[in-house]
Amino acid sequence: MPSFVRSKLSNSPLSQQQASTTRPASIGLILSQVRAVLYEYGGVSDEEEGRAESEILLKHLLVFGTTELFASLRLPFPPEQRDDLLNALARRIRHEPMRYITGTCPFYGREFNVDARVLIPRPETEQLIDQALAWADETHPETLRVADIGTGSGAIAVTLARELPLPEVHAVDISPDALQVATANAIRLAGPVSVVFYEGDLTEPLEGQFDILTANLPYVQLQTLEDAAPELAHEPRGALDGGITGMDVIDRLIPMLSSVMNPRNSLVLLEIDPPLAAPTISLIETHLPEASVAIMSDFAGLARVAEIRIGG
Repeated sequence: MPSFVRSKLSNSPLSQQQASTTRPASIGLILSQVRAVLYEYGGVSDEEEGRAESEILLKHLLVFGTTELFASLRLPFPPEQRDDLLNALARRIRHEPMRYITGTCPFYGREFNVDARVLIPRPETEQLIDQALAWADETHPETLRVADIGTGSGAIAVTLARELPLPEVHAVDISPDALQVATANAIRLAGPVSVVFYEGDLTEPLEGQFDILTANLPYVQLQTLEDAAPELAHEPRGALDGGITGMDVIDRLIPMLSSVMNPRNSLVLLEIDPPLAAPTISLIETHLPEASVAIMSDFAGLARVAEIRIGG
């Protein structure tokens, strides 16, 4: 543990409480102190985030669910867990994302394993799942061919494999490290459905035509990435960096779609950064003039998903 982190934690209420008594502090007290440490020493941006992250951390360390955690607030915090707790706090104070510290992240009701090889799944990405399922209900889901481009942790591909009655889902990523994480998640979570993984650039490894294609590609503008919160520096830059305009990878994907999508009736769902809505629409209109495109907003009301309908 670096000396500056050790110094911060040694002066924190958490360490002071543990040192001041031979009787272990309660889980409830530790929970409140973890929240205070995270908020005071820069691990989180506000008290609400501190509350959420303190709960995530203690549930991870104690192997508790939410209900069990709050039912156990008066029980003593296990002394043998103190070093693990302090080490986790030290990592968070150095701005490592909490989801990398716990090694898991929830997505669409399932817990995915994540580490620094993959982007942490965001709640707004679940919108791609909702839209894909809604469109599939209008067609014949048992016959659909589905592909996920830039699969990362495999969160989208595995979720679609579980939520749709499909024999298989195809998933592509250029990073072999990411594919290792995604493959492990698929083995653990996909059950009898096969997720077929390909290492390669965008749609190039795919064969045949697809009915649904999802893509959460790098779309963060270079300047935004440089100015971002330090937590973002821990995530793989290749999964974030969209170049100066944010469009570098999207610019390459859109022209590829006509060769891989079912021309009679298919759907492309592309997650975007809100400022990229207009250039994304323009690019789609140029390369897929017969398609219809709509921009869907996320929970915060920001443009988040380009929905491209081909044929139909």
